[in-house]
Amino acid sequence: MTLIEVLVAMAIVTIMMLSVWNSFSATITATEMTEDIQVRYAAIRNSMDRMSSEVASSYLSFNRRPEEVRHFTMFEGRSSTSGDSLTFSSFSHLRIRKDANESDQTVIQYFLADDPDDSSRTHLYRRETKRLTGDLPEDLRRYAPAYVMCEDVDSLEFRYWDPTREEWLDEWRTTAVDQQPDRLPPRVEIKLGIMNDDREVQYFVTQTTLPMQEKIDLGK
Repeated sequence: MTLIEVLVAMAIVTIMMLSVWNSFSATITATEMTEDIQVRYAAIRNSMDRMSSEVASSYLSFNRRPEEVRHFTMFEGRSSTSGDSLTFSSFSHLRIRKDANESDQTVIQYFLADDPDDSSRTHLYRRETKRLTGDLPEDLRRYAPAYVMCEDVDSLEFRYWDPTREEWLDEWRTTAVDQQPDRLPPRVEIKLGIMNDDREVQYFVTQTTLPMQEKIDLGK
């Protein structure tokens, strides 16, 4: 075998190895991208499922003294151009410690807010109280910290079905006399807008029903 033949053979082998490596590298990249997408969709799905479950456990209670002006149980859905928020009483609290002075009653709040370290990112936050405090939604931050529920959220929208008017409403306020005092919506629509890798907003929508329509008396 001449030197030229050896060089040609080495060149062919090198080209084949590069082709195999490029193919292998592309496969690894595609696999990693697929895994990232699966993790992202799993986080979105878990957030939607959790919100649906917790909203479905919403309730209102009779247990309030006549002279009391605070609302210990509520369902406050507020609409805003920066993102909707929902604050509600629910039987969704999970006691971590056996001897904790807590019950399954809680007030939960969902809202959008900027990342404290990067204002270009907006997240879905969840806040939960360990007991009913009777505070307004805007005052809950004094008692309960908020944690990121889903990262990089573009929009959050809630809609509430009003059977008396037979239409969807953008707000539902049980603490306002001129709104929906002492009654819950039978259905709630949750719509989450997520920015994908192509810089396009992808929407995820679900609905949940609220079975506890009547105010309950916890004193019985």
